[in-house]
Amino acid sequence: MSNKINIPVEDPKDGISTFFDKTFTYLSDVKRVFGKKMIFHDRSSDELKPIVSLSETPMPLNVEVFDQVEETCDIISIDSSCISIGETEDGAVYAVKSGVSVYNNSKPKSFHTYGPYLVYLDEQVVRQIYRGNPLKEKLVRLVTFDHEYAKDLVRVIIEREVQKYMATKFENGIILIDGSLKPSIFEVEGCSLSEIMKVSKEGGNTFIGVSKRSKLKFIKKVLTHLELLNYAPVKVDVHHILDNLVTNLEGHVFVVKFKKHGYAFRVDVPYDSLLDVDVLLGKMLWNDSFKHGYPESLIMAHSVSVFNEVEQVSIKSALARSLNIVQIPTSRLRRSILGGLKFDGGLTNI
Repeated sequence: MSNKINIPVEDPKDGISTFFDKTFTYLSDVKRVFGKKMIFHDRSSDELKPIVSLSETPMPLNVEVFDQVEETCDIISIDSSCISIGETEDGAVYAVKSGVSVYNNSKPKSFHTYGPYLVYLDEQVVRQIYRGNPLKEKLVRLVTFDHEYAKDLVRVIIEREVQKYMATKFENGIILIDGSLKPSIFEVEGCSLSEIMKVSKEGGNTFIGVSKRSKLKFIKKVLTHLELLNYAPVKVDVHHILDNLVTNLEGHVFVVKFKKHGYAFRVDVPYDSLLDVDVLLGKMLWNDSFKHGYPESLIMAHSVSVFNEVEQVSIKSALARSLNIVQIPTSRLRRSILGGLKFDGGLTNI
């Protein structure tokens, strides 16, 4: 194995490789990880959770305990998803769906599905969305040429519309969204996150963002530390650290563990919240249910918002029949080039 790792790179041009050699020598010194604890990543997008802490000593954190607040209110959770259906020479068709679930007194009260809606997106449509705003020109090009950006745009627009509707329909409730209280780059004038939060506050509602994962190492360490504690519910204020790293936050950031044997999560609470943070979290704990420490209302909202295989096939079939679509034959490029690996029991695609 040793003769296949850190293969030396030779540069045929004299005098050019000196800096690279020194840098590469430092980067390739994998012996520095000798004896360290390590979490091996896999190829999936799911984040791996450590069973034990990577830190040898507990971090100096101000862990605060809070209590349940036995006061009933509606917990309104909202999630959405968007998938790519097909593309033309000029644009692409997407399907988007949003799910809403309502919990009260630790029990599911109702759920709603909005969609699926079909959207045809091309450069002309994107420009109309942003009303010719020259500051959005780069964004227009990104959405036009990249499917992932386009899906994010469609999902954000539909999700914001549903959030705005729920903020006007309910009173004195808690509206949960999947993710942080940070505006998207795809916000549309008249229905942005900050504007919806203002409407929500007028009805006595409070927006709260709950994040399942974080890319910030410090947050990950705090999450792991709280999960190793043998008591809950607890919270840690981490906003003073994030405030120097993340811009345009619409809320104060905490790491919260709701259940003793559950995971911890990042929770964003509005700066101008009508209620004290402990009261908000306590009402969440009383009125929602928590699977592995995560709000079950958000799990339900996610479940009713995702597309299954039958829906995808049905949408394509209905689109082809109703609009006289001409389907162009395609092939899987990755499978054509890389093929597959044969194992006992069948073919495994790379």
